[in-house]
Formats: sequence, structure tokens, C-alpha cells
Amino acid sequence: MYFWKCWRDTRSLFFILLIIAAVIMPVAAVVCVGTGLLEEFGLSAVLSTFGLLGMVAALGLGVLGASEEFAEKTVQFLFTKPRTRAYFVWAGWAVGCIELLLIALVNLSVGWVTLSRYTRNPFHSTLFGSTTPQHIVDSTVGGLTLFLFVYSLTYALTALLRNGLKGLGASMGIIFGLPFFAVAIRWRWKIDVPIPANHIGTLPVMISNVIWILVALLFVFGAQFALERAEI
Repeated sequence: MYFWKCWRDTRSLFFILLIIAAVIMPVAAVVCVGTGLLEEFGLSAVLSTFGLLGMVAALGLGVLGASEEFAEKTVQFLFTKPRTRAYFVWAGWAVGCIELLLIALVNLSVGWVTLSRYTRNPFHSTLFGSTTPQHIVDSTVGGLTLFLFVYSLTYALTALLRNGLKGLGASMGIIFGLPFFAVAIRWRWKIDVPIPANHIGTLPVMISNVIWILVALLFVFGAQFALERAEI
């Protein structure tokens, strides 16, 4: 079964990232016992760790999943199978997407439990004040949307370029170049260019997130379209 093959190709990285996601906050909390650092930073420490680990996982799984399946020699053999090319593109993407979601949710859940255990009030920090449940939900959904965007972009570029390093380089160039591009456009023409997964104009947060998710899926559709017409 092809889903099993995709899982087998990415499971080593998945388990490494899952272990890191599960232990990073508890270890940090134990190290910081008696210093008051966890109470000072509070939920911001959990969300920062969540964001950093999620980005690393999105890039890593996007590159590994696509590079294993769409390398020159592998893809020639793969496309001789009695399946559509779209099936191979979306099956590999779906496996990595599930792994990414699990890593993010484990990290966030363990971080929240750790914060509840080592602080008096997990909704309050000395440096940043109180945090509302709505802010936590918005930050979590926004983070997951950004991870999906980065993962889909990296997966699509790696599949199209058929090389892990090229796909990773192109993806990181776009991701880290977009903020500078937006600043330049704002400075030159006074136009606000939305950055994934920030607000889009005056749209509600949920609508903005849905649009960014659709854009992420368009990357995969683009890779599918190109591969279906490629001479392999």
C-alpha cells in the first residue's frame, strides 16, 4: 500500500520530531525550576516553542516526503504503477500532513500541561500579562495554518524540482523573502501585502485562515498539474 510506503519513508524523522515535541517543554521547566523564568514568560514560551518546532517539522517533512517519492529514478518507477499521478502526489502529501498535525498537537498539549503544573496561573505571565482563551485559539489556528502553508509549499517545490536541497532552498527563500518583499511594497507604493498566515485586509481571522489554507492546497494542485504533464 502506497500510504504505508510514504509512512515508512518519513517515520524516522517523524518519531525524532515527536520525541522533541513531547520533551522540550518538560525539560525546560525542570531546568528553570527556582529561577521563575517559566512564570515570567508563561504561555509565550509554549507558543514560541510551538511555532519554532512546527516550522522545522513543516520544512523537514515537506522535503523528506517529496524527495523520497519524486527523485528522478524513483518517480520513473512510481509512475509505471496502475495509479494516477495525482494519487501519488496527494497520498504523500496527506501522510506528511497528518504527521505534522500530530507533532504540533503533542507539543502544544504537553506544553500546556507543563505550564499548568509549574505555574500558578497558565493564563498569566509576569512579562506579558494575562492571555485570553480566544487569543490562545487564534494563535494556535494561525500557527497550524502557517505550518500547512510552509509544508505544502516545500512539498510542492521539492516534487517539482525533484531534489530535496533545491526544494528546501526555494521554499526557505520564498518564506523568508516574503516579509522583505511586503516591506518594500509598503514603502514604495503604500500597499499592504498580506504575509502567511496573517490577517488579509479587514477580513475576519477565520476567513483569512481559510484563504491561506486554500492557497496552500493550490501549491499541491500546481505540483499535481505539472507532474501530470511532465515527460517522465
